[in-house]
Amino acid sequence: MPRRRRLNSRGKIAVTVLLTIMVVLLSGLFGKDEKKAENENDTNRKDMFEMISFSTEPVAAFANSTLSQSIIEKENKKIEAARKIEVAKQMKLDQLEKAIFLTFDDGPTNVTQELLDILEDYQMRATFFMIGPNIKEYPEVVKRMQKDGFALGLHGITHDVKKIYSNESAPTKEMIENQGILEDVTGIRTELIRLPYGSFPYLSEAMRYVLDQNNFKVWDWNVDSFDWKYRNEQYVQQTISGIQSMEQSGVSPVVLLHDTNETIKYLPKLLSYIKEQGYETKILTNDMPPLTFSCEGQCSSVK
Repeated sequence: MPRRRRLNSRGKIAVTVLLTIMVVLLSGLFGKDEKKAENENDTNRKDMFEMISFSTEPVAAFANSTLSQSIIEKENKKIEAARKIEVAKQMKLDQLEKAIFLTFDDGPTNVTQELLDILEDYQMRATFFMIGPNIKEYPEVVKRMQKDGFALGLHGITHDVKKIYSNESAPTKEMIENQGILEDVTGIRTELIRLPYGSFPYLSEAMRYVLDQNNFKVWDWNVDSFDWKYRNEQYVQQTISGIQSMEQSGVSPVVLLHDTNETIKYLPKLLSYIKEQGYETKILTNDMPPLTFSCEGQCSSVK
């Protein structure tokens, strides 16, 4: 019967080393498989998240159903009540600083550089609600706005009532596209939006719900300059009257203006008044509660 050989110390060491190498190699193989699985899971989760985040269709489909209307209205009432409370708080703080918010719609245009020059001459700030195709046409102007500390907001793509208010998801789709264009040019992702012609009377409860689900802040105004109507110096006195009315009411003015040659021509007169009265021009931000027209069941999409 053959004799079993016992391992000497060198043999034991050699076996131990071999076993260790095998364990390391196997661990590496299993580790790679686990890492690969984790990466695949992360990719799948990311893809799913992106689908959920940027798809308005499921929400819009829900908004279309008869059953959902009462749910949406109740939800919007809660949101509206909370918004009004926050706006009132913000207005009190702004009043202490005698704040005024100048907002310009429809740009950028071929005269925006001049508009920015005037605002900087008077050391005043403003918020610009811009149209997507115009941003593409004048990207350098938008970059200057960003550099000089002006606030950047969204005003949609078409500026066409029949398109942007055509169905529950239409406003959100335009704003998401507009948001992407601005982000491509500046790197800034804004939630500030203003609907063409204001949120009343075309922005329905369902449209508001979808916009809210996508975290957009709908900004309207409490002082209409009527520069779109008069297109001359008359808009300045109209704006001053509106500012005075807000001051008497204890409310900070949010002024609607437009990025047009006619507005710019008489803007220094308005800015001189604002400066003489000791107002501080401030910009709108993503974290501010938005001043929005109340719908109260009276809004409906364009037929």
